Amino acid sequence: MEYNIGVIPGDGTGPEVVAEGRKVLDTVARRFGFCLRYTIYDMGGERYMRTGETLTDSMLSELRQQDALYLGAIGHPGVIPGILEKEILLRIRFELDQYINLRPVKLYPGVETPLRNKGPKEIDFVVIRENTEGLYTGSGGFLKKGTGDEIAVQESINTRKGVERCIRFAFEYTKTRNKENKLTLCGKTNVLTYAFNLWERVFYEVAREYSSVKPDYAHVDATCMWMIKNPEWFDVIVTDNMFGDIITDLGAMIQGGMGIAAGGNINPKGVLHEAPSPPRGRSPELNSAVQENH
Repeated sequence: MEYNIGVIPGDGTGPEVVAEGRKVLDTVARRFGFCLRYTIYDMGGERYMRTGETLTDSMLSELRQQDALYLGAIGHPGVIPGILEKEILLRIRFELDQYINLRPVKLYPGVETPLRNKGPKEIDFVVIRENTEGLYTGSGGFLKKGTGDEIAVQESINTRKGVERCIRFAFEYTKTRNKENKLTLCGKTNVLTYAFNLWERVFYEVAREYSSVKPDYAHVDATCMWMIKNPEWFDVIVTDNMFGDIITDLGAMIQGGMGIAAGGNINPKGVLHEAPSPPRGRSPELNSAVQENH
């Protein structure tokens, strides 16, 4: 069996991390008798500063032909924040409809954590983040920009379809993980009374189909507190795009740092090697997995 892997070393420590990661992948391939064919893609801060290009349409077409993508890191001190993130990371997620961000928070033996009296037994849970909606869709704008009356609006877009498919994946994952069989919805139902009303309703509707999984709820601020005080309370957490971004970075620090943490951007339905229909990033059949080491 042969798999095509698109490699995006990216910026900063990305190339170094990817080089070591490929050694691991090659060892696994030899051990289990399959072949990996790598294609290296030059995209990131250095390329942007050199050519003004981020992710071209032709590159994106090539990425669709890969079985998976292996990404090191994106971000460069010489590039205005937001350019690389939107034009590379977010565009890949939306165009390939990678609606699940899967982030294990696992402390390995021998790795230090800043948490006192906590070890690998206590720090071992998974965060499932909705990856293509919420505040990251870029919906919003300015009114009277640059004046004293300036207004900035950014909207969180949450569709029933997007919320439900993420929650269903989380219940299935919790059932398969078969550890504590507890799934925690992380939200803010007392303030974000529209978006998380939808999340909460769908969460408990789907929960009725999974009698073996215990549904749980925690506000995002409480989640952050308990991740520090009692990380062993969590098995699997499911949340929206913004909260997922924040709590997984907290999770990375308690498992040893951002260089230890890894995650995948996934469409569980598989790969379709053709462009999606407009609007961007809404075809449910498109997929590639992006491994993020940052």
